[in-house]
Amino acid sequence: MKKRLISMLLTAGMLVSLVAGCGSKAETPGAFGDSNAAGTETASTNGEYPVIRVPYSIVFDSFDADKVEDALNEIMREKAGAEIELVGIEFANWSTQLNLMLTGGENSLDIFSSFWYTSVNNLAANGQAMPLDDLLKSDGQGILDIYDGLEDYLNCGKIDGKIYGIPCIYAWSSENLYLCRTEDAEAAGIDWNTVNDLDSMTDAMISLKKANPDKYFIPGSTDPYWIPKSIDYFGDTNYLGVLTDPTHSTTVENYYESDYFKNFLEHVKVWKENGIFSPDPLSNNQPTLMSVNLGIADGTPGYSWDAESSIPSTGVQNGMDVVGSAVTEPLATTGDVTTYMWHISPFCKNPEAAMRVLNVLFTDPEAAQIAANGLEGLEYELDENGQMMYPEGKTMADIGWPAASMAYWPNVTLCKTWNYEAEDIYDQMKKKNENAEKSLALGFQFDSSKVADQITACTNVVAQYYTPLMYGEVDIDSTLEEFNKQLYAAGLQDIIDEKQAQLDAWLASK
Repeated sequence: MKKRLISMLLTAGMLVSLVAGCGSKAETPGAFGDSNAAGTETASTNGEYPVIRVPYSIVFDSFDADKVEDALNEIMREKAGAEIELVGIEFANWSTQLNLMLTGGENSLDIFSSFWYTSVNNLAANGQAMPLDDLLKSDGQGILDIYDGLEDYLNCGKIDGKIYGIPCIYAWSSENLYLCRTEDAEAAGIDWNTVNDLDSMTDAMISLKKANPDKYFIPGSTDPYWIPKSIDYFGDTNYLGVLTDPTHSTTVENYYESDYFKNFLEHVKVWKENGIFSPDPLSNNQPTLMSVNLGIADGTPGYSWDAESSIPSTGVQNGMDVVGSAVTEPLATTGDVTTYMWHISPFCKNPEAAMRVLNVLFTDPEAAQIAANGLEGLEYELDENGQMMYPEGKTMADIGWPAASMAYWPNVTLCKTWNYEAEDIYDQMKKKNENAEKSLALGFQFDSSKVADQITACTNVVAQYYTPLMYGEVDIDSTLEEFNKQLYAAGLQDIIDEKQAQLDAWLASK
């Protein structure tokens, strides 16, 4: 189980934002302005500081957590006029425990990441996050300075005109990619410079299969192998109303009747005919990258902020020699930006102190480095280039703080880089953010409450039809027709109409 969990974390890192480490040499704006200095002095004079409870995810034994907390508190007392209490939560119980700890009471959290939990929209609707606008102005000026000129991204945390979540500083766009084991690619003579879309990806996989006939190049699994990153699906991986041309059109349509999906299924037919899928896809529930690691398949599609950077890093992190390329262009959507966000609980007794703590985590390189990667000499060592590496003979499973898997901390771009990354990885990320195309709906958040019953019904339909279609386990043409009939019977048109109405109103308000 733990091997699967760590694979999920590393997969999330590779396929979302390259969660590997942290690295900045430049100083950032101060932790807080003069208006907060008096509060710090008072706390110091009294010898007591407000304590802000902060959760972190446990995959392996985090036996250095107390040392990490002590090191962070040396910084927090000086720069935030507060202390933190790190609250460890087993990764497998993350969602359940967060829900319990965001309902008030003695064990309530103060600040938290919503990664692997729920959307900012749901947090606001359920009363589990407070509005942050005034707090950002009074105690989070450093965060506002970071987002100066990048307001489109900060505004992705807005619900009904108020900010309920602050996006982490990392890559805000994604592109689809394909990777496989290097030995298989060399045997097939793949020129990755020519693999840049679904057609050329298909040609590459067929060549891989011919050169390696006993191997498979898409994992058969109930875990999805393809998340379409060139469309805007509003963060809904059931795809119940999407923008298939998000940089040119704001028309919400049925994904399963779209030219995009029909074209994709034509490729599925070819993959099925050529033995690209590993056998028995409905009986394997391993994440796709784990399936490659276990030898179930030798290649997989995926997505990342940058294929060229993340594919080699993924190979190193997972002990595999892999190659590949991007097969779509990068696109920034609300779903990408809000993958990692930080919030303040409405049950926090000292929200000003909580915002100051967040401000330090977003702006202070030393605090960011400790939070995301632990302590030098314990969790990592530095090589001759000043890049991080695990202590000799150790892996993530052996160290006392989960270094290199913590992209959900507020600003990993302030940290040092790992020795398997380019030293300028965060400059590359910044350029990617600047150059990626933006969805016309960037910043839009769909409120699904009016069509909750229809969404539940349609979700059940998707669960029945989608995965067999994606592997060609059924007759694709007739099943797709029946799939759409059942979706409309379950209320899909109501969902599309409501989503379109809200999107139109949001666009008109801009």
